[in-house]
Amino acid sequence: MLIHSFSSAPSTELVTKENTLAVIPLIEKCEPSELGVIHSGIEEASSALTSEVWSVQKPVTRGKSGKNYWSKTTDIICVAHWLSDDECKQIEQSTCEAYLSIFKVLEQHGFPNPFRFWNYLPNINQGEGDDETYKLFCSGRLKAFEKLGIAADSFPAASALGHRSDGAVIYVFSSSSKPQHFKNKKQVNAYEYPRQYGISSPSFARATALNLETTPYLFISGTASIIGHKTVEVGNLDRQLEVTINNIEHLLETANPDNRSLSTFKVYVRYSDHIERTKEWLKARFPNVESVITIADICRDDLLVEIECFCQ
Repeated sequence: MLIHSFSSAPSTELVTKENTLAVIPLIEKCEPSELGVIHSGIEEASSALTSEVWSVQKPVTRGKSGKNYWSKTTDIICVAHWLSDDECKQIEQSTCEAYLSIFKVLEQHGFPNPFRFWNYLPNINQGEGDDETYKLFCSGRLKAFEKLGIAADSFPAASALGHRSDGAVIYVFSSSSKPQHFKNKKQVNAYEYPRQYGISSPSFARATALNLETTPYLFISGTASIIGHKTVEVGNLDRQLEVTINNIEHLLETANPDNRSLSTFKVYVRYSDHIERTKEWLKARFPNVESVITIADICRDDLLVEIECFCQ
C-alpha cells in the first residue's frame, strides 16, 4: 500500500523509518542530501516545519546511481535527479539528459513504467516567448520521450512548478505494473496544445491510474483554471479555484476506473496574500481531505493556483 501524508517531524527522523519511501521537506532548498530525502525548493506557505511523506508497507532499500538517488520496494521505485544552477542555464539540454538518465535507472531496476513525475524548476516564468524556462523545459522533456520511443498516450501524470531557490529537481514514481493514462474532456490534451504555448507542448497525462499489487490508486496531475487550452478567470482567485476543482471532479467522474476517493491535495499558490483564502475555500469544500498549501510559481504567469491530488 502507498500512503501520502504530511508531518511536522524532522526529515532526518522520518527517513529512518523502514517503510518510508520518500520525504519531501517543504523548505527553500533544492539540492541533494541524504538518500530518501528530496529537497525540492517548494516551501510550505506558512513557513511551518512540514514534510510530505510517501510510505509503503514493505521495507525500503536505497542507493545512488550516478546523479540519480533511488529508493525502492519490490513493486515501486522513486528516483530523484537534481540539476545544478549552471545546468539550469541550459535547461532544455539538461532536462533531456536528466530524463534519459532517470529512465536508464528505471530499466536497470526493473521498474519501466513511470506513473507520476514532479518537476521543480527555478525561474519557471522567466524568458520571453520560446525562451521561457518552462517552454524550454517542455522541449527537453519531449526530446527525451521521443528518444525513448514513448508515445503521447503513454505520458504519465505530472506537475511542473517554479520555486524561488537555485537548481532544479525531477523525481518520479515508477512500477513494474502498467498504468492507465487519462484525458480531461474539458481540456485540450496538454501534448496537443497549439503553437502559442511553445515549440513543444507539455508532455503529461491529466491523470494516471495504477494498481500496486492488488490496490488501485489514482494520481491527478497539477490541475488549474484551464478550459480547452486557455486560462480562464484571470485575476480572480475564487473563480480559478472553482474551475480547478471542477476539472478535478470531472476527472474523478470520467478518469477513475476503480472509483478512488480524494485523499490528499498538494496546493500551489502564487501569491502569499492568497494563502488564507485558499485554505478557507478548500476547507469549506473538502473538510475531510488532508492538504498542504505551498508557495510556487505556476507554469503560466496568469494562473494563481494549481492543485494536484492523490486518490485511494
